[in-house]
Amino acid sequence: MEKTNQDKIWELCASKVHNEANDKEKMELEELLKHPENRKIYNVVNNLHGNLSETKPLAQSSERHSWQRITLNFKNKNTKLYLNITKYAAIIILAISIGTLLQIDWKPFQKRSIGYTKIFVPLGQMSELTLSDGTHVWLNSGTTLRYANNFGENDRKVKLDGEAFFEVKKDEIPFKVQIKNNEVEVLGTKFAAIAYPDERFSQVTLVEGSVQLNDFKGRSLKQLNPRQQITLPDDPTKKIKTAEVNTTFYESWIKGEIKFDGKCLAEVARRMERWYNVEIRFTSDEAKNIRFTGTVLKNKPIDQSMKAICMLLSVEAEFVRNLDTKDIIIISKK
Repeated sequence: MEKTNQDKIWELCASKVHNEANDKEKMELEELLKHPENRKIYNVVNNLHGNLSETKPLAQSSERHSWQRITLNFKNKNTKLYLNITKYAAIIILAISIGTLLQIDWKPFQKRSIGYTKIFVPLGQMSELTLSDGTHVWLNSGTTLRYANNFGENDRKVKLDGEAFFEVKKDEIPFKVQIKNNEVEVLGTKFAAIAYPDERFSQVTLVEGSVQLNDFKGRSLKQLNPRQQITLPDDPTKKIKTAEVNTTFYESWIKGEIKFDGKCLAEVARRMERWYNVEIRFTSDEAKNIRFTGTVLKNKPIDQSMKAICMLLSVEAEFVRNLDTKDIIIISKK
């Protein structure tokens, strides 16, 4: 047979096994199937169609792995119809994709939409996970981490809303963290990042290694060295601030502690609200601006932590218990 006839028999066979052939095509196929070699082709196509029906959940596989699995079905056949048999796989897949594979919206040589994994940590809780590349991540209360299901294949990108501590596994592929309108880029390092949607800034604190801060257009903003912290205002007209810090205060929470060094009570309250899932109110700005140095332990009830703060500072706390909503703590200056 000529090459064009070979193409034709594969197309007709694919249409036949998926019940898409019209009357004219069926008659044409019946004539062609009188030839023994054509009958062998039809058997290969029919068997492949059956195998694909058994493996419908391709949505959980990558396009590359799915294609390898399909071509493997050809290679395992005990027949030598053509030396380049796998090139006809595209004809079969395109013909049956409308039916068997429609549910995953996948076609060879076309990039399908990539699914995403989203991890959400509710207020009052923490989470710890290891990504597929070996990177270790701790997520603080009220945090969402999002990344593509093909993470690690061509890139290592995650999106952070909230607070996280990263121990990035060293790799040739850069590890990138999107925090609001900016991006942290590293190869292998330890750093903390804060980017809560309800706060007007994002912050990166470097513990080990080196990180590069880029804007949303990929332009370099700053390269950090260990023990440096950068604060990025959401308002682009405001100045970016860089400072030397004690990194212990920004990684202690992964051990169940929050360490504060001269922080105003308003900032202490924000962190405790997320950690304990409560609402903290102040009766005056004077109370908000009182400075606190100390450690809050996650395994201690919040009433004990607040009593300790009240003993150290000239403030008092009133507790309002709510069954259906968050408990409220009202802090006032003595």
